[in-house]
Amino acid sequence: MSRSALAAALLGIMAIAAPAAGEPSLKDVVRRMAAYVQAYGEKASIVVATERYTQQVNISDRAAPEHRVTVADFAIVKAEGLGGWVGFRDVVEADGRRLADRQDRLLRVLSASSGSMDEARRLSDESARFNIGPIVRNFNVPTTALFFFRPDSLDRFKFTRKRVEGGGTWEIAFRETSRPTLIRTPEGQSVPTEGSLWVDAASGTIVRTSMRMNRFVSARTPNRGFSSAQVDVTYSRVAALDMWLPETMKESYEAIRGTFVDRLTAEARYSDYRQFQTFVRIK
Repeated sequence: MSRSALAAALLGIMAIAAPAAGEPSLKDVVRRMAAYVQAYGEKASIVVATERYTQQVNISDRAAPEHRVTVADFAIVKAEGLGGWVGFRDVVEADGRRLADRQDRLLRVLSASSGSMDEARRLSDESARFNIGPIVRNFNVPTTALFFFRPDSLDRFKFTRKRVEGGGTWEIAFRETSRPTLIRTPEGQSVPTEGSLWVDAASGTIVRTSMRMNRFVSARTPNRGFSSAQVDVTYSRVAALDMWLPETMKESYEAIRGTFVDRLTAEARYSDYRQFQTFVRIK
């Protein structure tokens, strides 16, 4: 190819990649997305859903996988100790058995708050108390990635527009560049995240998130080489509440242990969205 032909080809690629006339810039869409996230917690904090959560762990040197199925109330609450809103899972049934300590526990947990960072961690740990598998995690609620993108957290990430899909939805790649990261090991080691967001460019509404973490390990499992994780969440519009709310969450984890690879997969489905009768905020 001649130099002039090569230049023409490169200019053609640049023309395809550039926003069409009248399209918003990436900066504009990210700003709208952050405003949407900022308002989301206030609006969703009066909403409770039913979560059905299935986990399966395959340990390489064990014959049979381990299963767990839980049913829970899922709510979004304010936790100042974590800097914003968090999803909270209140398990009411595990493997077909109703929990004896269930009576009014959601209200008790949300109202008995001291307002400290320890309290915020307690909420996250309570949400994770029925997790199984080799990877210690308390970020496995569907709104974790969504609440990363509050206005005061945007400078932690690098954003790139990947593609424009039908209906004006943009796929935007993100990569966490600040340290310490938002997700950390129990010992405080940073675990950077990356992935994609699917955002309505006109309104900033997030309709899907995909979050990945690679090569992290906890001192609690020193014989493991490293672990990786991917969490994908889809949202759907609930007409009765006029909100986009979590519909599914799918997780996959791998943990290397010598020559073995242990795997965990999980899927949660959300239904029966309704308004919470008592508004509660963790200060």
